[in-house]
Amino acid sequence: MSGVERSAVIDLGSNSVRMMVVEVARSGAWRVLDEERAILRLGDALARRGVLAEDLARAQYVFSALVARARSLGASRIAAVGTAALRDARDGAAFSAALARQSNVPIRILEGVEEAELGFLGAMHTLAVHSGNLVDVGGASSEISQFEARALRRAASAPVGAVTLTRRVLRSDPPAKAEIDAMKAIADEAVRAAMPDPAQGLPLVALGGSFRSIAKMHRAQVGYSFPSLHNYRMPPTAITELRERVLRLPQHQRLVVPGLAVHRAETAAAALTLAQAISDHLAPSEIVISGSGLREGMLYQRILPGQREIPDDVFAPSVRNVLFQLGEQPDEDVLAWAEQLLAALSPLLGQGEPGIGGAAAQLRGIGRRVNFYDRNRHTFTLVASARIFGLTHKQQLVLAASASYEGPRHTRDRMQGFGTLVDRADILLAQRIGLTVAYAEAMARQAPLSRPRITATIEPARIELRLSGVERPPDVPFDEAARLGGQFGKVFGRKLAVRHVDD
Repeated sequence: MSGVERSAVIDLGSNSVRMMVVEVARSGAWRVLDEERAILRLGDALARRGVLAEDLARAQYVFSALVARARSLGASRIAAVGTAALRDARDGAAFSAALARQSNVPIRILEGVEEAELGFLGAMHTLAVHSGNLVDVGGASSEISQFEARALRRAASAPVGAVTLTRRVLRSDPPAKAEIDAMKAIADEAVRAAMPDPAQGLPLVALGGSFRSIAKMHRAQVGYSFPSLHNYRMPPTAITELRERVLRLPQHQRLVVPGLAVHRAETAAAALTLAQAISDHLAPSEIVISGSGLREGMLYQRILPGQREIPDDVFAPSVRNVLFQLGEQPDEDVLAWAEQLLAALSPLLGQGEPGIGGAAAQLRGIGRRVNFYDRNRHTFTLVASARIFGLTHKQQLVLAASASYEGPRHTRDRMQGFGTLVDRADILLAQRIGLTVAYAEAMARQAPLSRPRITATIEPARIELRLSGVERPPDVPFDEAARLGGQFGKVFGRKLAVRHVDD
């Protein structure tokens, strides 16, 4: 693509080292080209000796390989940061300088509050949460922030993480009662010291690998059917239930707990204890999992043009990103018809939906990138699995079904695969939005370049659409418009009549 730049961000965490390579357009739209992770566990060395020198050779190999990979993909800029292990180790500055010399990429060691601010920036660009608390349980520290009206009010860092707490306390497998009590006491004290007067009862946005691991276990436990973890919601009681379960298990049995990654089995007890301490202290109304965090925060702060400020709307930019990722442009003819039809039929399309109809018109038929003749099925899969922000998982399924509409039965069949999330009302809403957008596409095909004005009279058994600004067609109906027009009776419970009127 012309007019794009490739960049990379690298996060040297206390548990893992992660890299993300992105392609950014001048418009600010972006897409991920590659990600990589290596489990270095720098927090282990920090907990044992307070220095990292023993891991220098391994870290140099990993960091240099990640830098080389980013450059091979055409990254012209590489931004790298280090977190708690580099921050707290006595040789952290020398360690990072050695990595930088070998790779020719400088590493900025973040203060705890800076780390919290970057995590907040990444999460708030991708979640529509108005006010709450935010937490990131890392390998050697835990960051806690409070935000109000999507503005960061305060941020703090507790010098304890899942790796360092494990190394500091645990000797038995499974943990002995005295070790469990000691872990809880350390975690409670660290959390209280970091945020002594918390704002309680608010949503808790949780990011980082420890909380994602907790969410994966909960999702497997309840049989949740949507594939994305981002914006996954779970009750605070889930942490208590999972902690009690994991603390009873020896490590070899934790390896087979559904949702718990092998590399997190060893530190799961400590991670859940820290999560419990945070939940007890903040008393959240719910826990909202963020798949975005520090690396995305680096992206918005250092790479993307003009995106350091937290946006009020995260939905519309994410739809533009999906189109950019697929190299697609919305069909302006379809958008013109859809805008008018959606407005005219709005009394029948539900209240409070955040622009799903307009987004469905933009994403209509993107599955042709895979196969034109099976584009609707592919459109559903692409939209349902895309990183679309600002919607609940249920709303994203409604959007996917609306954008891929080809008939009421197809919509029902696609959505029923997510029976734990959707009900009959959701299916009907998707059918109605989808039929409206599909009919707009059909009308745009038979009257290209027109910009109609549409009003509607909605009666118990009839919908009359009045079209102006559109040339009256001869009495030879286009096949698709006629087919879809015939579906209004089944989907809306009203027959469709179309009348052309003079301006």
